[in-house]
Amino acid sequence: MSIDIISESKQRCIERGMKPDQIPVPVTALSSLELKRSQDKYHALISVVDYFGQKLVKMLDGPPIMLLIANHEGFVLSLFGDENIRQMMNKLGIVEGMQFSEKEMGTNVVHMAMLHNKSIQLVGPQHFHEVLWQTACYCVPFHFKKINNLSGTIAIMTATQYHSPFILPLLTSMVDSMERELLLRQASRDQTIINDLMINTMNNGVIITDDKGNIQEFNSFAEKITNRDRESVIGNPIFAFEQFGNYIYNVLKNKQRFHDIELTFTNSLDHRTICLFDAMPIFGDRGNLIGSYAQFRDITERYDLEKQIITSEKFSAIGKLAAGLAHEIRNPLTSVMGFIYLLRERAKTESESGYLDLIYSELETMKQLVSDFVMMAKPGSPDRKDVVIEDLLRDTVRFMESQAKLSSSTITDYILTEETPMRIDPIQIKQVLINLIQNALEAMPDGGEVKIESRLANPNSYQITISDEGIGMTDDEMREVMNPFFTTKEAGLGLGLSTCYRIIENHKGKLSFTSQKGRGTKFTIDLPR
Repeated sequence: MSIDIISESKQRCIERGMKPDQIPVPVTALSSLELKRSQDKYHALISVVDYFGQKLVKMLDGPPIMLLIANHEGFVLSLFGDENIRQMMNKLGIVEGMQFSEKEMGTNVVHMAMLHNKSIQLVGPQHFHEVLWQTACYCVPFHFKKINNLSGTIAIMTATQYHSPFILPLLTSMVDSMERELLLRQASRDQTIINDLMINTMNNGVIITDDKGNIQEFNSFAEKITNRDRESVIGNPIFAFEQFGNYIYNVLKNKQRFHDIELTFTNSLDHRTICLFDAMPIFGDRGNLIGSYAQFRDITERYDLEKQIITSEKFSAIGKLAAGLAHEIRNPLTSVMGFIYLLRERAKTESESGYLDLIYSELETMKQLVSDFVMMAKPGSPDRKDVVIEDLLRDTVRFMESQAKLSSSTITDYILTEETPMRIDPIQIKQVLINLIQNALEAMPDGGEVKIESRLANPNSYQITISDEGIGMTDDEMREVMNPFFTTKEAGLGLGLSTCYRIIENHKGKLSFTSQKGRGTKFTIDLPR
C-alpha cells in the first residue's frame, strides 16, 4: 500500500479543518428503516461473515478483534467480536447505521478501501485521529456481481500490539471464500432438478435419498470421504452413517434444513477431511416430500491454513515474551549459581555441602528450563548443511534402539535405500526425530512397536512418518497438543512438540499428526527438497 494514499487523505483532513487531537463525531447515519432495508439486502452476506468471523475469533483465541461490514456507501451494517472493542467503538459513535466517510471520520480503512478499490491497512499513527492510534485496522473491498451485485467492505479492528502482516492476507482469503460460499448457498436455494444439482456440485460430495431415506445417489467425492463404495450403499438406508444419518432423519421427518455443519472424516489411512455439510428436503411438483439432498464441501486446506497462521501468531507472541523472560531470569540466576558454587567450595561440613549441591542442581534445572523455553519460542535459524537424509535417519534409529529396549519396545524402520541429498540442519532435525521417537516410546508403557518410514511424497517433498501403538489422544488433546506447556505426561513440561513444530516451520516444512484413543499416534514430517 502506497504511503502517498495515506498522506493525501491526511492532507485532505487538514484542509477540512480537522484536528488529530479531536474525537471524530459521525453525523451521517441511516434511519432505522433504511438500516433494516440495507441489512435485509445484505442478509446472506452478513450470515456468511458471521460464520467465518466467529470461527476466526475462536481460532485466534487471544488477540481481541472486531469485524465490521459496510455497504458500498460506507454505512455500517453489522458489528461483532470483542466486547471491549465494541464498547470503545460505541463511545466513538461507531455503531450500526453510521457512515465511515473521510470528512466525518478522518483517514479510515473503510473509506480508503472503497475509494481506491484495494485492500488497506492502517496501524497506529497512520490514522488521522489520535484516539485511534492504539488500534490496527484492516479492510478489504468486495464486489460480488453474481450475488445481487453486492459491493462494500469487510474490516477487522484490533489493538496495535496484535498487528500482524498475516491479518490482511487472511481477510482477503476470507472474502474470496465468502463469495464462493454465497454462490453455493444461492445454488442450493434454487432447488433445481436432481441432474442440475449433480452437475453444479461435481467438486462436492453429493448424497440423494428417497422419502424413506434409501440412498439413490452417492457421487465419487462422497465415496472418497466416507470410505464407502457407491455400489455397496445404493438402495440402503442412509441412517447407518453415524456422522450425518441423524441429520437426514430430521430432514425427512421434520422437513428441517441444515447448513454449514462441520464434520470431520478419517479414512483407513488416517487421512483427515474436514467438510461443511448441508442437508435439505426435496419436494415434488405438488409440494410433496420426495426425498432429501445432502452435500459435503471440503474445507480442509482452508482450515489448516487458518490454523497454521494463527499458530504462527501465537509463537510470535511467545517469542517476544521468551526473549524478555530469559534476560530477566538468566542474569540473577547466573549470579546466584556463582555464589552457590563458591559456597560449595567453602562448605565446612558434609551436611552443608549436600544442601548446597542440591541447591546448585535445582538451579541448573531452572537454567535448562529457561533455555528450553527460549528454544521452543524461537529456535535458532537452521545451520543448513548437505546431508544424506537416510543416513541421518538410520543414525537416529541406532541411537534410540537402546532406549527402546529399556521400554520393552522395538523400532522398525522402512527407510528408503537410495540416497537423498537434503540441505538441512542435521542437529535440529535429529532433535525433532529423537523427541518424536521418545514420545512414541513413552506412549507405550507396556511396550510395542515404533515404525519409522520415509518416502518421496513428490519430487519437491521428502516425508518421514513416526507411528506408535500407544494410548493415542482424545479429540480435546489433539486440539491442544501443539500448544506450549500442554502435556499428558505427569513430569512433562509441554515444550517438546512446540519446539519440533518451530524447527520444522523454520525449515519451511510441515509437521502434522493423526491419533486415535487406544490405537496409537502417527506424526508426519514433510521437508522441502
